[in-house]
Amino acid sequence: MTASYWRSWMGNFFVTDNGAVAPTDYDPFSITAPVDRRLPGGGGYKIDGLYDLKPAKFGIPAETVFTSSSKYGDQTEIWNGIDLTVNARPGAGMFVSGGASTQKQSTNNCDVVTKLDNPSTLFCDVSGTFQTSIKFLASYTIPRADIQLSTNFQNLPGPEITANYVASVAEAQPSLGRPLAGGARNVTIPLIEPRSMYGDRMTRIDLRVGKILRYGRLRATPSVDIYNLLNASTVLGQSSAYATWLRPQSIVPGRFAKIGLQLDF
Repeated sequence: MTASYWRSWMGNFFVTDNGAVAPTDYDPFSITAPVDRRLPGGGGYKIDGLYDLKPAKFGIPAETVFTSSSKYGDQTEIWNGIDLTVNARPGAGMFVSGGASTQKQSTNNCDVVTKLDNPSTLFCDVSGTFQTSIKFLASYTIPRADIQLSTNFQNLPGPEITANYVASVAEAQPSLGRPLAGGARNVTIPLIEPRSMYGDRMTRIDLRVGKILRYGRLRATPSVDIYNLLNASTVLGQSSAYATWLRPQSIVPGRFAKIGLQLDF
């Protein structure tokens, strides 16, 4: 058995800044999230930290600058994790291997974004949540009968849930005090803090059954593999657009079987 804790951090970040405009060229505004029981707290909360370019600056040719974020301030990305692995042979012909891994990503670029062209600090500091993956592999050969059994077990975190809401100019104008710049009719707003909500966990079991047949120096092993034994239909990906929010876009492939033959000579 092995247990370990690890911590890693990233550096040398880069940003793209439009030198033709400054943070002072943006006006702050806010919107109210729609009432929806699927949103945190049932929705209806206020979303601050939004900015819209002033109309006088709209349409000015961009002066794009790609440079190190350290010129503007501190930016961090830190991972913390714990891994636990097990390798065991509890008996003759038996083998078990696997373990669990949990990790969390934390990011902060608040010091940087306030100095770029769009100074929005919305979700600039995200601590994240620990996500745990569990995987095990086991095999056993039945003595005398020469029957091989093996299974693969996985229990993995669900997909991250995000929601992008298209707010109309009528929703932004009361706090902005004017229409959106450039005559825009809407603006897309994230409703959920990144890495704070996840879908259902995925549990999958694969099974293999094989029979060893001996013919002198030749050994044949016909086998049957059954994937997704429990026929799980867990969602792997879903829509982030609020108009079709949480609509499944991909699921775990259904249960299926494969027949194989291995020859050793």
